[in-house]
Amino acid sequence: MSPAQSRRPADLTRHRGSAALLDEICREDDGRLEARLVVRPGTAYSDRSGNLPAWAGPELMAQAISALSGLRSLRERGRAAAIGLLLGVRSYRSAVEEFRSGEALDIEVIESSEDEHGMAVFDGYIRRAGELIASGVLTVFQPPDDSFLERERARNG
Repeated sequence: MSPAQSRRPADLTRHRGSAALLDEICREDDGRLEARLVVRPGTAYSDRSGNLPAWAGPELMAQAISALSGLRSLRERGRAAAIGLLLGVRSYRSAVEEFRSGEALDIEVIESSEDEHGMAVFDGYIRRAGELIASGVLTVFQPPDDSFLERERARNG
């Protein structure tokens, strides 16, 4: 499979090593993505038992947004997406205190708005065995390329 056809999260996001949490992309369509992961030890967010604290939920959603951005960029530009920034999380709620090691979680993100400057808002959901266990609204900045990073580095010395 060529990189332009890949649906592997590792090919679509800039998350590497223990920071990469998603295992697979299940479905993607216009402004919506569903991903899955099995909670496991050894991630940057796992506790000693391999559980993820519920506060890691927005990171799971953000990585799904990153994968959606990666798919779009490969399709439209033939290259990986520029780095994106999570600007804020609103209304995050979790019915659980942690996501337990071995549990399969389904992450869904749906874009509710986007402007021409790369600002976007997504509704995010986490389900376990079909049951909604966490949700929130994420605001992100998705620039067309990494040039804004170069300008910020130059500006800040």
